[in-house]
Amino acid sequence: MHKQTCILLTAFEPFGGAETNITQSILSLLPDSFADWAVEKVCLPVSFKRAPIVLREAIATYSPDLVIMLGQCPAGENIRLERFAINIMDSTKADNDGYIPNEETIYAYQPLALQTPLQIKELVNFCTGNVLPIQISNSAGLYVCNRVYYEALHLQQNALFVHVPKNMDLTLAQQTIAQIMKNLLY
Repeated sequence: MHKQTCILLTAFEPFGGAETNITQSILSLLPDSFADWAVEKVCLPVSFKRAPIVLREAIATYSPDLVIMLGQCPAGENIRLERFAINIMDSTKADNDGYIPNEETIYAYQPLALQTPLQIKELVNFCTGNVLPIQISNSAGLYVCNRVYYEALHLQQNALFVHVPKNMDLTLAQQTIAQIMKNLLY
């Protein structure tokens, strides 16, 4: 019996005193499968130390063919597909554990940046042609989003980090993420 093809889809818990996180809401709205692809959903803690552990455990458990990570960004109108993860953690605001990193390297003697192996330019061209609010970004920042993205790419996963503006219409955000997933699968 062959293994079903699997997507690992992650989101984050609320942080910074907020009661909700748009990515958690999107996660709950997306289906548990796309055609013959299983969709395994995991909510990550907003923690520089715990989030990569949860991600590694999910990757070990599900052996995904594709990892799509959703993160909330504070502003903007477009969903951003992140091209690079940077090998550094730095913040002026604490994570949910109260930790504030100060220019800390994630992995010593590893590349400064890792790039997604996925063809995001083609994906953006398709989505914008269908009037979906999407663009490419060259940095996932230096907060927990970047930390887990670097982890996934370091583990040599076919991975993509997707930032969703926190005030975006939830239906439009869910539809756009579903279209991104469909385009990456077919």
